[in-house]
Amino acid sequence: MKKNQILIIVLGVICIIFLVSSIGFYLKSEYLEELYDNCRSFYSNDDREFNNQEYNNNTNNNDNNNSDSNNISSSDALQIALNSLNINKQDIYDLSNELEYKYGMQVYEIDFKYNGYEYDFYINAKTGEIIKSFRERD
Repeated sequence: MKKNQILIIVLGVICIIFLVSSIGFYLKSEYLEELYDNCRSFYSNDDREFNNQEYNNNTNNNDNNNSDSNNISSSDALQIALNSLNINKQDIYDLSNELEYKYGMQVYEIDFKYNGYEYDFYINAKTGEIIKSFRERD
């Protein structure tokens, strides 16, 4: 009987260690992806020469605060995301809309909640193309 109890305790400890390390790995991978994207912003994709384009991570939701006049506005980027889901702006909440430098280009990172889900969009700031989108249960 004691051997079974010890085995159960050891297996429980192993499961807890595995769970904690998995959570740590997930959080670390999210940080490393962001760090990688930030580092890529300083180099061109083709010849790895230094790129003098400024990294812009502090843009707020102001439509007139684009760092490049050729960019679409943040409200246009939001509308592209909403149109792709066929929903209205008044139906969403917890909206975040930031101009960032990711994937080797300026993108609008748009996050909002709707109908029990959190939606994330990355939209090319020049073309309005949806680069990446996903949703997860809120």
